[in-house]
Amino acid sequence: MGKIEVKNLFVETEKVVAAYQEKVNKLDRQERELNAELNVLQEEMTSNILNQEGATISELVYLKISAKEIVQKTEIIKVLLEELAEERTALKLQFTPIYRTALRTDIANRNGRYNANDIVERHRYEMLKEIAGIGKQMQKQYFAIAEDIYEVFEDSEVKTEFPRLEYAFNQELFMPSFGWFGDSVVSKKEVFNATRGYLPEGVKEPKEKDVL
Repeated sequence: MGKIEVKNLFVETEKVVAAYQEKVNKLDRQERELNAELNVLQEEMTSNILNQEGATISELVYLKISAKEIVQKTEIIKVLLEELAEERTALKLQFTPIYRTALRTDIANRNGRYNANDIVERHRYEMLKEIAGIGKQMQKQYFAIAEDIYEVFEDSEVKTEFPRLEYAFNQELFMPSFGWFGDSVVSKKEVFNATRGYLPEGVKEPKEKDVL
């Protein structure tokens, strides 16, 4: 079976992301404009303070008035920035249930398309079917010749002379070889790791071998 290409998992959620981001972008523009204005005011205040040194009385009065106006504008901008922060929080609260609804829809659609159980069941069947097919052919050949061999090997005199003949010819010798250290070929933990995109440690692609 060829490589499975996973389709977009977030069809509905991406629509919500786009709608949310559109509103966030508007808030971002306002915030940039306010911060830019705040930087200008800070520069003006710095310049004002420097100009007060050595200023005449009339110039000082004007600079003090200007400084007061700068402070007032700065306070207004800070309030507006706080209001923007509150708007961001309100926007998140507004969109959270919308996100949840969209995610539920996308998750339901995903579960219908990509089910690891189906893959495990299919390959389990294919694996056991292939092994059983080989085993059946081997056993068929064993039983076809066993009667002739046992006619000789089961003779009491032969058994006495050759007591270990059962190790030279028995049914278990004519089955596909199978040596596996674990209790299972694939554990649940390994499948769960695979669902997260990780191959279990030590799992490598086997080399192709001919079955003779």
